[in-house]
Amino acid sequence: MTYREKVKTSFEMLTPGLKKVGEALMANPILFATKPARQIAETLGVGETMIVRFSKAVGFTGFGELQKDVQRALIAGPSSQEVRESSFSGVIKSDIHNLRRAADDLDTEAAMKIVETVSDAESVQVVGYYQSFPFAHWFTFLLNTIRENVSLFRPETEIGITKNGPSHCVLIFSYYRYALGTIRLAEEARANGNQVVVITDSSLSPVVPLADQVLVLPGAERSALEKGPVTFSVINALLLHIAERSGKLDFINPGNQYFIQ
Repeated sequence: MTYREKVKTSFEMLTPGLKKVGEALMANPILFATKPARQIAETLGVGETMIVRFSKAVGFTGFGELQKDVQRALIAGPSSQEVRESSFSGVIKSDIHNLRRAADDLDTEAAMKIVETVSDAESVQVVGYYQSFPFAHWFTFLLNTIRENVSLFRPETEIGITKNGPSHCVLIFSYYRYALGTIRLAEEARANGNQVVVITDSSLSPVVPLADQVLVLPGAERSALEKGPVTFSVINALLLHIAERSGKLDFINPGNQYFIQ
């Protein structure tokens, strides 16, 4: 069984203190995937032994085994057994659940600050490595229909962040496992005095301390497959607000570029 299945199976038998740890694990698995037991305990306001006790109570030999299982789940997504047992409609319903959570919990104030920064910047360079690249590509493609001086960072041909000053914005998508190249570019942008905007799946992302503005996506802290619908939906919302602020809503889908008008 996966860690989620083990927690669900054991949850009702746990003490209130252990339930608190279980709820935190289900809500923010990245915390358990990236931090040692001591730091998790400090974050939750419990003793370190409580983290170890919880790990054993739900069926692991210790915290190390639990952490490895969480890390595997975040990388691999649903197990083959889960896929076999889930219908197509079940997967879609799960995505809808994550989207509803994002709609309810998204930090709209942070999102609107990003809209303002991206709209007003002299240039925008969008960064995304590996699984984050499709999000960066889609955002860049549509943002280019709204405003000028937008580019997608291409690690295979570009040497780094070269523009200087706060009038230039570097917008970074950074998801677990947090590519080292992304962190390096954030450091470069910070050193250049650029506006660094980060869209990520956790406030614990190592790129967060380098950012001027951060948008953590609720519902995007689980597997790679589950990040997609939430991320694209939030991207669409950001782009529509940028287009509205720029007076260019019609530019999002220009009819004169298509066979069907």
